[in-house]
Amino acid sequence: MSFALDLSDRLTSHQAFHEIYSSLQRAAAVKTLVQPMTDLVSTLDEDGIFKMLYCAGVFSQTESPKYRHLAQSIALNMLLLDHGEDARSRSLRLLSDLGNFPAVAYAAGHGAAEPGGNFLTEFLRTSISKALNTVQVGAEAIALTDFQKEAWDSLPDANAIAITAPTSAGKSFLVIEHMCRSVEAASQFCAVYVAPTRALLSEVFESVKRRLDGKPGIRISTVPSRDSEDFPKQVFILTQERFQVLLAISDIVFDLIVADEAQNMSDGSRGMILQECLEQALERKADTRLVMLAPGADGFKEVGTAIGRQKMQIAASSMPSVIQNRIVVTKSAVPNTLELSLLTETGTQSLGRLTGNRGFDLPASRLAAVVLELGQQDGSLVYSTGPKDSETVATLIARECKVVDDKSLEDLAVFIEKHIHERYGLADLVRKGVAFHYGKMPTLLRESLEAAFRQGTIKFLACTTTLFQGVNLPARNVFIDTPERGSGDALDPAAMWNFAGRAGRMRKDIVGNVFLVDYQDWPEKPMDRFVGYSIEPAFGRTVTDASDRVHRALAGDMPAVSRRDEEGLRVRSAAGLLISRAAKGDLAPFVERTLGGLAAEDRNSLVEMSNAAHAAIGLPKSLLATNWTVDPFGLRRLYDNMLAKIAEGEFDELFPVNPHDKGSKKRYASIFLRIQRCVFNVQHAFGAVAAGTAVDWMKGLPYPALLAIAVRKAEEKRAKKIVENEAEKAANPNARVRTPREVDVNGVIRREFEMIEDVLRFQYVQLGKAYIDILNLALRETENAARIAEIFDFPLALELGVATKSGWSFMELGLSRIAASALEPNFPNSNLSVQDARSWLATVEVRDLGLSPVIVEELKKLNLVQTAA
Repeated sequence: MSFALDLSDRLTSHQAFHEIYSSLQRAAAVKTLVQPMTDLVSTLDEDGIFKMLYCAGVFSQTESPKYRHLAQSIALNMLLLDHGEDARSRSLRLLSDLGNFPAVAYAAGHGAAEPGGNFLTEFLRTSISKALNTVQVGAEAIALTDFQKEAWDSLPDANAIAITAPTSAGKSFLVIEHMCRSVEAASQFCAVYVAPTRALLSEVFESVKRRLDGKPGIRISTVPSRDSEDFPKQVFILTQERFQVLLAISDIVFDLIVADEAQNMSDGSRGMILQECLEQALERKADTRLVMLAPGADGFKEVGTAIGRQKMQIAASSMPSVIQNRIVVTKSAVPNTLELSLLTETGTQSLGRLTGNRGFDLPASRLAAVVLELGQQDGSLVYSTGPKDSETVATLIARECKVVDDKSLEDLAVFIEKHIHERYGLADLVRKGVAFHYGKMPTLLRESLEAAFRQGTIKFLACTTTLFQGVNLPARNVFIDTPERGSGDALDPAAMWNFAGRAGRMRKDIVGNVFLVDYQDWPEKPMDRFVGYSIEPAFGRTVTDASDRVHRALAGDMPAVSRRDEEGLRVRSAAGLLISRAAKGDLAPFVERTLGGLAAEDRNSLVEMSNAAHAAIGLPKSLLATNWTVDPFGLRRLYDNMLAKIAEGEFDELFPVNPHDKGSKKRYASIFLRIQRCVFNVQHAFGAVAAGTAVDWMKGLPYPALLAIAVRKAEEKRAKKIVENEAEKAANPNARVRTPREVDVNGVIRREFEMIEDVLRFQYVQLGKAYIDILNLALRETENAARIAEIFDFPLALELGVATKSGWSFMELGLSRIAASALEPNFPNSNLSVQDARSWLATVEVRDLGLSPVIVEELKKLNLVQTAA
């Protein structure tokens, strides 16, 4: 044991240390609150300050993560309290010794002198340490933390590396820069960055585009398609589903694969898709480098084994770069008063009382009242259990906010009214600096809200679990009042800690507050101690935990499709993956590698049943390899149905057509119903209903038109009910009838977004790809291969929401669907290539197109139009 470690143990063994340290934490936490507090219990005299700084100096000389974390906490809290020049200087010196140069830079930019300025030797020591941790990012030199620098130095030579650290540690920033440098340095290069959500995908695309903009010979794409311009360097930024499509349609080999938010390997069928995509891509080239990112996770060794990379290098840190105060907020018995406590490693410490200008008695409105009382300083993120709850919370907050005189907010509100729906309640909230945010919103709208929040014009943002998935949206305040989802299921504690990590972001601040409202009443206390993700591949867990259902599925008894039966969805995917591996011919080693925890007898049984299922289905391995998330037995039924139709000479109705063609709605209704009957084995007419919306969506129909149809239908249904009630009342005056409520426009819009995102852009994209692959097979088998060229790629049109090559080209350039569909009608060629689209935008006078300022801003951000436009 080193002397510093031994001394640290002795210092922390004294009760006095913990008492003074608690006083420091409480005093600094109170300092972050702008409201006056009463009954304060935190005191910290000069002697206590000296003792804390002395202890921190000792702690910083150890290699212990626990003690280095303590040293950083003391230094950052001292900076918040601002106890004179000597304390500031010593605190900055501590941060420098700990390698937290981003915090040093932030503090120096906010009034504190950089460490070592008064003594030449200390100045040189600090300058050299900082220089060693500094990397050049574009035109900017950025000093990294020690953890970042260690990970940075490991990236070039690592064949497979997992980087895991708290949310605020700057992991993705490092890896994006590494990827961009790798692209720049090579003469030929192909990389893919896998992001679990479209929200994160868009953010990463913007970062990469900004970093590599103007560099020749580089294609950056979020569309899973072959490169029409044959660039020597390609960077794909894709969800796992899009990655699956790219692997299916091409033989591209990758030099670098990045899997962000890799804890999603545990997430049901999507986790299985990610696992299978990574393994398939890594098989194509032995020296493909793999980087996996996750916020505070373990289990990467097992993940490496599952995907064939047994030697997975781990770069891990448990130390956040900022302070994240967990403040418990409780309603006091005294009117209009809140009691605040600081949740620490040793328990709950009282901070005092805060008397406000409003009451907090009503549980239904307490969260909004607390947000208004404590969230006035800087930006506040408010956790909401679902889209509807986010609307409710935001509306309550806005009732005490006034309209803000800000042109950018007015432009955003007008954009919402013009490009979403004129009665969408979000527009009026935005004018007051309040908004709600959920994952199924259109991309450009969601990104515009995030940009306004970063800029500080939107001050309060009620958000769902979408922001748990790595979106870089730092805030001074985070508010949480429940550990549950809207369904009533408990939130994963690790996910809650991930969201709490949005409070205080590296290089943006040195502190953030996580307000836990009514925490004492929560059924579980997930925020008492840090909980990280434990990654367990979803495939292995499903086969182990639901083995009976997997066996029945392999025998042909697939679980019915139901959103309520999440295990059933996982079982369908696990059985499909086993059958596809049987078709591929590598089932036994796959089972051995991924299910090593099962008894040999159970593994052998799975192999036998999977091989038997494949033999019974009889579809080729190329088809099963990319469509295993769809019931393979259902695919066989669909194949047989197509063969019968072709044999009858009635196969024209099997062909998907361009949605702009006459009669397309009838054709897609027939196709969607065929999929339902054959794949799902159900007879209801939902497919025909979904097909109508699908055609409008693929045609690029603007959101206002799509949503106006939905609102009109809801109002017609209400009017019909009123007429029925009146007729019933006339026939029976004593009849009790209930007047239907006014149409909830926000609710209609929310449900339409869910239809588009969950049904069309997820479920039917997968089903559509399988449908086209089956149709291709049936046409070849019946000697009708010449007609394959007539098949319209409707899964891609569903995914992107436009059906022309021009629209796809605009989106290939990084534009949102809203912008692409607004641009399409302005050029008399529906077949623009990517280069044609880029060239036209570079010369067009944007002001003549009558576009929304929000769309123009998107074009400018991507450097697609002249700056003067």
